[in-house]
Amino acid sequence: MFSVVLPCFNESRYGYLPKILENLCQQAGDKQIIAVVSPSSDDTLTIVRQFPVDVIEIAASNRAQRLTAGIEASRGDIVLLHHPATLLPEGDALIQAEAALTAAGAVWGGFTHSFDLDHWLLRFTSWYSTTQRSQRQRILYLDHCIFARRQVLMSLGGVPDMDIFEDTALSLALGKWGKPAIASGKVVTSARRFQSRGIYRQALTNQLLKVMYHAKLDPKRLNWLYEGKSQINVSYPVNHSEATEHRDAAYTESPEVEQH
Repeated sequence: MFSVVLPCFNESRYGYLPKILENLCQQAGDKQIIAVVSPSSDDTLTIVRQFPVDVIEIAASNRAQRLTAGIEASRGDIVLLHHPATLLPEGDALIQAEAALTAAGAVWGGFTHSFDLDHWLLRFTSWYSTTQRSQRQRILYLDHCIFARRQVLMSLGGVPDMDIFEDTALSLALGKWGKPAIASGKVVTSARRFQSRGIYRQALTNQLLKVMYHAKLDPKRLNWLYEGKSQINVSYPVNHSEATEHRDAAYTESPEVEQH
């Protein structure tokens, strides 16, 4: 059996949640769909309960904790960690994932990536992350919909508890078992953030944050710089003075260093 873990927090504002759940329910094969929902200010939980999925309500502080809760509740031999703004290939995505693992003799993998907006830089980003970064650096991002053997994920203790780059840290851990297998199908991720912030500006921000992550700056501060007040994966203070103080601290205080 295949288990799919879908982390949810304030998802209904984007309109992707019903599409994702419909897509998952229509996937062929023996499957368990787990929606891990943190307290949201919208009707995320109401939407999730309209579908035949296992629902876990948890006061998690970030997406990594939601994913780990889903892994712990999973029953399948293979677990797919779903990205909340990505659609799997229709119909046989889970079959493709299992076939990719079997063919490559791998314990983890992901799908070929694409965005729902046609732009040369986004096409390059998807190509590079699928064909270069995954094979040379053994890194896949969550929007590739990472899948792995449950036994391996459990041995790692789930997803590293980080506010941002948890998928990078997880990939590096999984990479010790070998390169990821790439399934033949193509996932489609919303380019909403690129559209709202500007494609070049968002792309530059992403690269700067990667440099800051590898410099071992505190992921909590990096994620606040990434999300600001948008409350995408983590709930931050809504009080303006608190938010300003937090933002200024991210720039002025000495960064805490992650110990690895």
